Amino acid sequence: MKNLTKTTQCIAGILILILLHFGCSSGPTDVTSQIKDANTELMNAFVKGDTAALNAFYTPDAKIFPANNQILDGPAAISKFWTLTMQMGIKKVLFETSSAQKFGNLAVEEGNYSLFVQGDQMVDQGKYIATWKQEGGKWKIYRDIWNHSSPAAVKRASGNDTVLLVFNNVKPDKVTQFEDFNKNYLSPAGIETNPQVKASVRMQKPLNNNADGTFTYVYFMDPYKGSLNYAIEYTLAAKYGKEKAAEYMKMYLDCLKGGTSQALFLVESDW
Repeated sequence: MKNLTKTTQCIAGILILILLHFGCSSGPTDVTSQIKDANTELMNAFVKGDTAALNAFYTPDAKIFPANNQILDGPAAISKFWTLTMQMGIKKVLFETSSAQKFGNLAVEEGNYSLFVQGDQMVDQGKYIATWKQEGGKWKIYRDIWNHSSPAAVKRASGNDTVLLVFNNVKPDKVTQFEDFNKNYLSPAGIETNPQVKASVRMQKPLNNNADGTFTYVYFMDPYKGSLNYAIEYTLAAKYGKEKAAEYMKMYLDCLKGGTSQALFLVESDW
């Protein structure tokens, strides 16, 4: 009986030690700043076109889960993905870490991404969850999955659909201001507050100036949907409020010869 009591006490002691170990162990650790630093290095490698450096950010058994694509498994497949991304004309990637929590040698990151082409024009944005693994004192990506936040691609006009062209004859000394207006004010407002319109509108830039020195930039609504509101003032006001929208509209109109643009409605031919 004494031996049984001692054995029971021993087992109880071991259980207490186990409970103390798990009870006192810390929960997840915030490693957001560490993952942000790792992402900064990754983004710099992409800008330089350094695929070898990009590959070094993944574990040997890494997998990525691209939006609208199959699972890519291992270094060769992931390297090919980055190479094709660059060949598509993507010049810059932006990863914005919302949070990163460490669990043992793993960290789970939540964030948002954006892709940019030449001229710092954003062509895609979305959100992601990445699992990082600490190997040799360095954080490496073990699993990565993302999906788009941008609206789905719009079906372009087909036979008898209406399209709208808006011609902006920009003064020679206002070209930079006009492009700044579109990139930094109108485009972000469209993405956030009028995504259906933003997805259907493209802008063409001139190759050369006109005889009078102006440069014609064209807004191309393809297709034009009568149920949507294409007014620039409406989109600006929805994001910035009426007062700021009036200020930005003045900025836009000041760029145009005569302070106005010209609109042309057309019907798509099935030719």
